[in-house]
Formats: sequence, C-alpha cells, structure tokens
Amino acid sequence: MAKTKQIIENPIIGDKFKILISSKDSNGELMKMDVWTKVGANGPPEHYHPIQSETFEVFNGKLGMREEGKEMILTAGQKYTIKPNTRHTFWNAGDEELYMNVELRPALKTEFFLETIASICISGKAKKDAMPKSLLQFAAIMHEYDGETYVTNPPLPVQKFMAKVIGGFAKLLGYKGFVPFPENYKPIK
Repeated sequence: MAKTKQIIENPIIGDKFKILISSKDSNGELMKMDVWTKVGANGPPEHYHPIQSETFEVFNGKLGMREEGKEMILTAGQKYTIKPNTRHTFWNAGDEELYMNVELRPALKTEFFLETIASICISGKAKKDAMPKSLLQFAAIMHEYDGETYVTNPPLPVQKFMAKVIGGFAKLLGYKGFVPFPENYKPIK
C-alpha cells in the first residue's frame, strides 16, 4: 500500500513519483506528490476527473499539456490547475527530465490507482501504453476506481458498463482492482 515518502516507478511510461501527502495524511482532502518524467515519455491518455482538481507546478524541464483541445507548455516556476470534469493530458515536452509537483483535491484513491498501474507494468502484464494486457484486469481496475477518472474514449456509458458489469465479474474471478507496489522493487537508475 502506497505510503508517504515512498517512491513508485512505472518503467513502461518512464515516470516515478514520491508521495508527499497521502489521502490518509490529509483525511482525504489532498494527495500531493513529486513526479519525475523521462525525456520522450508520453504521459497518460486524455482523461478527466469528475470531482478532482489537479494542480501542476514545474520545478525543472518542460511540461506539455492539453486542456480541452488547447495545448500549452509550462516551464520551471509555472503552476497550472485543471478544474474538475475537464479533459486533459500531459507529457514531457523537453529534452531533459521533467520534475514537477502534482496535487489532486480531493485525494480519493489516486495513489492506489497509480500504484496499481505501476505494479502491473513491473509484472509484465501491461502493454506498451501501460494499460493491462488482460481486459478482465483492466475492467477490475475500472471497477475499483469508478467515478474517479475516465478516459475520453471509449464513451462514458461503455466505461461504466465495463467498470460495473465486466469489472464486477472480473473481481469474482479473482482479478484485483488494487495491486500493491512490490516492496522489493529496485528502481531504474
């Protein structure tokens, strides 16, 4: 289970994060982390958080962002907040490692979602885009975090059906919506 000061690395998408304030630390109000993203890392698919705001503060490098179709670049010293229910994605837009701070309000179960995706990538059960190879595993994760984050494609009704029906079935078959980060993982240098 993710805990404060723990570093979690996702070797497929080329990022690592250090939890500074967990959901538990803040009674669910805030999840705050430092994030390092390698050159060329694509970042997450376009998505939105129905009730969370997400604030990015760049310390080093260039953060590429797309919000509701509009692209921008943030550099060291700049800060930007994505409001709830706003389509967005981000990536390393520079030629050096991107170092930034990210805050999500309220925290919800974000750290557990990030931990799960990284764990699946480390285990070799993810595709090149860091999504689970197994549709049932993907659906179990969607079930666990339903209502927190949605991608912009496929349509929302399809995602909700996958989360509730297929995800519920997958969990009955033993697929986990939360996969803990391996304690013995050796970070990539």
